[in-house]
Parts: sequence; structure tokens; C-alpha cells
Amino acid sequence: MVYKEYQPHPSLTNHITCYWTLTESVGLPPAATRHFLTEGGGFSFNLADAPECGNSDPPLATLRQSCLCGPLTEPMRLQLIGRIRLFGVRFRPGGSYPFIPYPPADLVNFHGEINEFGGGQSRSLINEIRYGCRSVQDRIGYLNRYLYQYLEKSPKEIPEIALALDIIDKVKGQVDIHRLAKSVGLSTRQLERRFKERIGMSPKQLCRNLRFKNILKYLAESVADSWVDAALTCGYYDQAHMIRDFKHYTGASPGRYFSQPNRLKVAATSIF
Repeated sequence: MVYKEYQPHPSLTNHITCYWTLTESVGLPPAATRHFLTEGGGFSFNLADAPECGNSDPPLATLRQSCLCGPLTEPMRLQLIGRIRLFGVRFRPGGSYPFIPYPPADLVNFHGEINEFGGGQSRSLINEIRYGCRSVQDRIGYLNRYLYQYLEKSPKEIPEIALALDIIDKVKGQVDIHRLAKSVGLSTRQLERRFKERIGMSPKQLCRNLRFKNILKYLAESVADSWVDAALTCGYYDQAHMIRDFKHYTGASPGRYFSQPNRLKVAATSIF
């Protein structure tokens, strides 16, 4: 399985983390289930066999054409079978608000077909991405133009939230929320309220997501002396808290997660 990321147009980088592709031409068995996590939500388009996705509890929904995914506080399961060819865009935390006419808080842990939300424009977008564009670069170019048209009509950025997001990103979620609020000139309650309005989740939850992603990347790229050392290095209070997050986000302990076949492990780590 091959996962790749692509940069958006510079005018969109404050809103978009990346465009991405996930492909597997050989075909996967029905048991190939991956988990993914995004704090800003995103769009994905299915260009081959239809995968299924859902939250922690079944049943899964079939992604026949496309998917709008909201900010996630728990992992979304993606069950892959057959030939996989997905193209998507991942928004930054709070970055989707110019493009999706719904409050982020209403879309937390949500997934559904894109055309259920935007009518004719959404159907045109889906058809162009799936049938009109002939390459990844064509799709990126089309989405750059499609999304850019919404920027002029978007609400203004909230400076305090932008600063808070920058701090959280730089320290990979390792920050005390009360200190964070003070550093951006807000009370803790004000910070939490504005996060819910613009991001859809609390600053504490965002930090938890990013802290887990950081330790996942750390363990995938480094050889830790022990789980305890890895946990402390990545900002966890102790090993037990790290294992709890691993089970929450992946459904497995760190040891079990990293014992899976390498071609699935690498792609799954990238998706997170």
C-alpha cells in the first residue's frame, strides 16, 4: 500500500495540511482495516473499489464515490478490500470553515457522502475529480481552484485561536491548557468556547490527538529503549497513559500495533 502527500497552492496553506493519495493495485483481503485521525476533517474521493468506513461501532458505510469527514476525536475505521485508489484533502484544525457551510462542532466524528451537503456544486466536484481529471496533478489543480473561490467569502481568522494552534503544533500537544490560554490573552473558558466554535473540539482533545500522533511517528522512526522512555519523551505522564491512548486510537497495544506487516504499518502510520 502506497501513501503519498502533496502540497496545496500557497494561498491555501493556512487551511489545508495536504492533498493525499492511498493506492494498492495488487488487491487487499477483506480484513485489511486501517484507522485514521484528522483534527480538521477533509474530503476523500474513491477512484477504484469501494472501501467502507465508520467509527468505533459497526456497521460500516460504503464509500461509493466520496466522503466528507469532520474533525475526529476518535479514530475512523477504513476497511480496504480489492484495488484501492483514494484521493483526498486534509484540512488543518479549523481550516475547513470557508469550504463547508456547517459549524465544525456539528461535524465532529461525522462522515457522509459529499453530495449530501452541497447539491449541484458538490456533484460537479465529485464528477470532475473522479472522471474529468486524468492525473493526481490534474485533481490537485482542480481542487486548488475550486477551494480558492470560497476564501474571499470566508469569516475572518481569530488571532487568539491562530496563535494557540501555532503553539500547540510547535510543541506537539505538550502544553498545559491554562498556560496556553494565558499566553494568548484569554481565560480558559474563553479559549475552550472559541475552540469549539472554530475547531469543533476542545484544546485538550486537540492536544491529546497530536500527542498520540507524535509518539506514533516517534516509535515508527526510532528505536526506543523502552515503552516508558518513549512515553516520557513524547510528553506522557507515564507508560499506562500512553498505552491507553494507543488502545483508544488503534484498538491495539503498542507492541501489537507495531507487529503487523510492514506495508500495512507504514501506510497506517502515515494516514494518522
